[in-house]
Amino acid sequence: MRPMSGPGVCFVTCRTWPEISASDRLVEEALGRRGVSVVGRAWNDPGGRFDGFGAVVLRSNWDYHFTPDEFVAWLDRWEAAGAPIWNPPALVRWNLTERYLLDLEAAGIPIVSTVVMDEPSAEAIGALMTRRQWAAAVVKPLVSASAYDTALVRSTDRALIAEAVGATLRRPPVLVQPFVEEIRTRGEWSMVLIDGAVTHAALKRPGPDDFRVQARFGGTTVAAAPPPDAVAAAHRVLAALPAPPLYARVDGVETRRGFLVMEVELNEPGLFFSLAPEAAERFADAVVARLPDGRSRNRPPRAGVE
Repeated sequence: MRPMSGPGVCFVTCRTWPEISASDRLVEEALGRRGVSVVGRAWNDPGGRFDGFGAVVLRSNWDYHFTPDEFVAWLDRWEAAGAPIWNPPALVRWNLTERYLLDLEAAGIPIVSTVVMDEPSAEAIGALMTRRQWAAAVVKPLVSASAYDTALVRSTDRALIAEAVGATLRRPPVLVQPFVEEIRTRGEWSMVLIDGAVTHAALKRPGPDDFRVQARFGGTTVAAAPPPDAVAAAHRVLAALPAPPLYARVDGVETRRGFLVMEVELNEPGLFFSLAPEAAERFADAVVARLPDGRSRNRPPRAGVE
């Protein structure tokens, strides 16, 4: 392939995990085959600069939720400096707190019931669970990632609710959702969308003694073909977003009520390229199309999950 000229690409990482992730290395290699160089740079590196790149792609800035105000200030500063950040900064800011779920619900997207408590207490959460007849609920900060400070509480265990509130009160407000038992019995779907198309999906399950699907808690992840209603929900989410993304990950679960959206990740989600290496090629094409000297975006669609 003929090498491209012009500026390279920055994959934004973080000081906690400064290296480009193993999954994103596949995209780096695909971009290299297209003549595009890639640099990994931590967003919170005090001396790091993000000008001069053809695209600045938020990829593994996974520690942003520890200092969200600093991350927003970083995003604002480099947007003002003209850095071509993807996803678009306005879309990322909208996605940083899980209040966005309420926006999606208002747009008609079926989501797992979500309540945001600006002044949470054990008594208020217990009363909410009793009122809504939730036997179990998930309590977590409004800005969170990788199940950080996330707790599963029972309506009958007020001491555990108080403990969960104590942990999340370090960073209020608090988000409360009913625990969806189908996560254990049917698993949680993660559908990856690149340039508007579902390219692949992962099915995640919690370990036998936990409710969280992350590997560090014993969860497992496998490549799988998502059911049609899940793919349809992902496209409905995409149409409801404030702006078109370069990439998105839509997480949800099949229930008796149908497919319910749990999260929409537009900032730094794992995209599971190791489960679908061909999708790394598509992501590379999508990045190239956004470079100043990239190809036209009006290119024929490539095959994916759909």
